[in-house]
Amino acid sequence: MVKENFHTTLKSSLRDHAGKPMQWVEGNTAIIVMHGIGNALPLETVDSFARGFIRCYRETFGSAITLHHVISSRDRNKVLWYDNIVRIRKAGSDHHIDVYEYYWADLAQDKATWNDMNSWLRGVVQGAKTFYDRNASFGQDYKDKSPFFHSTTGKFIEWRYNFFLTTMSRLFMAVDITTDGLIKLLSFIPFFGGLAARLLKSKLDSSLHSITNVIGDVVVYNVTDPKSKFYAVRHTIRSGALDALRYLIEKPAHDFPGFNDLSANDGKGKMRKDAYYDLLADQEPAYPNILVAGHSLGSQVAYDAINNLNVLINQGKLANYLSDGCCKWGNKKKISCQLKGLVTFGSPLDKIIFFLRENVPDKQYLRQQLLDQYHGFKIHNPNANNNELTNRGYLRITPVLTSLLNDLQWRNYYDNKDYISGGLDYYGELTNVDCHFKTGKFAFTHSNYWECKGFYEDIIYHFLQPAN
Repeated sequence: MVKENFHTTLKSSLRDHAGKPMQWVEGNTAIIVMHGIGNALPLETVDSFARGFIRCYRETFGSAITLHHVISSRDRNKVLWYDNIVRIRKAGSDHHIDVYEYYWADLAQDKATWNDMNSWLRGVVQGAKTFYDRNASFGQDYKDKSPFFHSTTGKFIEWRYNFFLTTMSRLFMAVDITTDGLIKLLSFIPFFGGLAARLLKSKLDSSLHSITNVIGDVVVYNVTDPKSKFYAVRHTIRSGALDALRYLIEKPAHDFPGFNDLSANDGKGKMRKDAYYDLLADQEPAYPNILVAGHSLGSQVAYDAINNLNVLINQGKLANYLSDGCCKWGNKKKISCQLKGLVTFGSPLDKIIFFLRENVPDKQYLRQQLLDQYHGFKIHNPNANNNELTNRGYLRITPVLTSLLNDLQWRNYYDNKDYISGGLDYYGELTNVDCHFKTGKFAFTHSNYWECKGFYEDIIYHFLQPAN
């Protein structure tokens, strides 16, 4: 039986810290936040997230808190990218907090059409029965709390799931048929019918465009077939998130001697990569403390970045760190001493792994093991031992990857009226925090985290306070 994660409430967690003074950071700190689905604009995410921390710190330190605009340039997908950073300083301290954002909405924008989403949803419906024939025990083992499982027995309710997805698919088709019919009817009206039809079509196209850009993000980012037209987009988003995280980890505190030394030049005005990393490995980091945060689908992007970071470290390709995850300099601290933690809020990660993950036929036990070992950050057994139980010829592959980040602290914030999110049970060694937002009966609280003071206080107490 799988060990359950720790569950608490935001109110209870804050009560545990009542009376403890809020302290300033001990060492320069970087916070990188990744936005979720929707039509996010550049700097909106850093604005919302930074304001939450500023509010908490000003209540404690008052006018000692000052803000500074910092600009940093780096390569992003082989294009020069400028990070606009909010730097929070406290008078009397040499240390600061830099708040970054990883912006990826431009990469997914306008990639999926209404027809793409409809086809994708039909594919999910068609694969539902096969999926649950193989994985019915999966939800029971992890005490899945979705409406597709019996509240007491944990048994999967197949008809309810099929009814929901089939209804959604038909709704998509009905919208298509209805809008086309309305436009056609309007066009038959004499004199102004053609104009009215064009105006309605323009309005509907605009509305559907907004909807497809929201739902389309999920479609684009959750393709598993490399032959899909969306796969390259997903790869670009994931690699960009890894590059952004890697940049913060490897960034040196100061420009080091020899950085522009022509003796380490490739003859084209650029330093050789190996020479660069040799020099970089001797430097103190700009950020001894780094926190990663992801909202909504951005939590999946953040999770993937950390998972891929583990692969990078295992291969010895992260400057400053050996392949065992220990630092090359100083007192040989582990990577988790610099990468302080992961914050997810409004996260659909459980729903993604349960409904949208790639399902490998039982007989392909080698492929399944390779995938499980590659995507292994804090994840419970996602294959429910199907291959091992159904194949007489099953043979275990000795893993080449070591889970170097499993001691990374992870806090997942959710709310029962945020129907996208929920407690995470298919991942291990994390704390689920129920925010219990005070709202109306029919509220949808997916965006309430951004303005919740207690949410930021809890993050400060668990990730940013100096160790006692």
